[in-house]
Amino acid sequence: MGISCPAFKIMGTSRKILKIPFVLTRNGFLRCFNLAYICFVLPFIMKFLPIGLRLYPWIKRIIQKYFSADKKISYWRQNKEKLLRNGETGYRTRVESLGLDWLKLQSLTNVNSQLYKIVIGEMDQDGFLLSKIGVIPNVPSISEKQFLARKRFDLRMVAINGYVCVEKQYKGDKFSFVNEIEALHNLGLAGCNVPAIMDVDFDNLTLTLSYILGFVLREELAKKGAVLRDRDVNSSSAFTSIDQKQKRLKRIQEGKRVLYEVIDSQFVESLFAELNKIHASRFIWNDIKYGNIIIEKRSRKPYLVDFDWAGHYPRLGNNAFRILRDRDIEKFNLHFGTEKLTHKRMRQRIKHLKCNKIYAPVYFGSSLSFGNTWNTDVGYGRWHYILKHNLPVLSGKRILDLGCNNAFNSIQMLRSGAREVIGIELNSEVISQGNFVKEGFEWVDNKKYKFKYIQANMKELPQMNLGNFDIVLALCSIYYLDDYSMANLVKYISTITNTFVLQCNTATNIDRSNQHTYEKASVEYTLNVLRSNGFPVTQAVAPYKYSRPLVIGRKKE
Repeated sequence: MGISCPAFKIMGTSRKILKIPFVLTRNGFLRCFNLAYICFVLPFIMKFLPIGLRLYPWIKRIIQKYFSADKKISYWRQNKEKLLRNGETGYRTRVESLGLDWLKLQSLTNVNSQLYKIVIGEMDQDGFLLSKIGVIPNVPSISEKQFLARKRFDLRMVAINGYVCVEKQYKGDKFSFVNEIEALHNLGLAGCNVPAIMDVDFDNLTLTLSYILGFVLREELAKKGAVLRDRDVNSSSAFTSIDQKQKRLKRIQEGKRVLYEVIDSQFVESLFAELNKIHASRFIWNDIKYGNIIIEKRSRKPYLVDFDWAGHYPRLGNNAFRILRDRDIEKFNLHFGTEKLTHKRMRQRIKHLKCNKIYAPVYFGSSLSFGNTWNTDVGYGRWHYILKHNLPVLSGKRILDLGCNNAFNSIQMLRSGAREVIGIELNSEVISQGNFVKEGFEWVDNKKYKFKYIQANMKELPQMNLGNFDIVLALCSIYYLDDYSMANLVKYISTITNTFVLQCNTATNIDRSNQHTYEKASVEYTLNVLRSNGFPVTQAVAPYKYSRPLVIGRKKE
């Protein structure tokens, strides 16, 4: 007679209750408190945090606009030399690059050679130039009759001491003025592809920026037939009967229709890397659109303009900042047809992943996890319980991880400062899982990690010619080889590293096809193999009643 479903549930719940003392003992009170927070409290917070953050940027902007803009202007007025000095190392365009002659330019405009700034022309809403000196090659120009007045801030093309610049007049908007100063100053120092600050007029709220020599992405798309320019949208019947939100989406669709006739996937990746650099500086761009992206003429790299709407959040918590960052990323996905990760996309992929077999539990942060994070034997729990504090110093190290499964430990070593990790894994299913783990942590930390999989059996290592490593790891993996292969592999590893870290498995309740595996997985057997094959100095880290002790072998003290 079978056991009913309610009986199964009661038995399952009873087993979980009986495990509570063990979990408390193994993890400790503080660790259990943290696990309870990330498993039960943080998911609830993350559900409502995005709602609160809808208003936060606007409230912050209003406070800055009415209470701190004057104070910030006063600060930068006193530090103007600092702004200009840092701008000297940024991007600059000589007048000769536009086919202009500095001396001739002065004569054409009938000014004294000592004059600091020369106006070349006015720039309209679509970025076309109403030139005062005639047609300039490769600069989109229009006549006075065709000129479309700008909606927000006026732009002029000017020349300063032989350099071409864009002068932005903020029409009394102190917040936007100082906001763009701070954004460009900080992003320039961070190495982002943004204009350099060439001059600042604090009395007239005017900012002069270096002119980026190149092609505005919006204009290049328009040349391919996309209806993107304001003048084209205003005259198109397809846009007359729809609201502003629909117009914005339709313009994006117009741009995407011909996008890859103008740029390629490499440009898109370079552009996303620039967005990541902005986020790494704790800025949110808030103004991703084709008209704010310039394809630099010589390098063909993306340069970004217009940061008066940018938000700076240096003191905002990581979970909250990721939510704001995700909004930029989703705008990027919308404009460029990509699927860059966000919290929502991570959650969807994890939901799909939970249908598959999971060996190593993973916790990404922001309440995102899969697998049993309370388990100290593998994955997240193992890293925090025994690996994190007992592995050799990882900073700057090149590491080989044998049988690395879904790469959780490999990525944690990189997060702890390792320079590079190569993982050898045979199972294609967990390799796919590991590629997602890597991608997920790169989203969490907003940085790239130098990790690479090699799909192979670890006993093939001697034929791979991977070079030398500072540390080699084999966590609960090497003992599945036969005795000869195990000894042979350890002997080879002694030729490519000074430090070999293994993890044993002393549990006796695991179903194994080969009974001898229990012996090979023991601490005694592992110590003997190390000492006999090139690692005479050994150390065992074996916490009380923990079935996954570490054994560390070294060639010398």
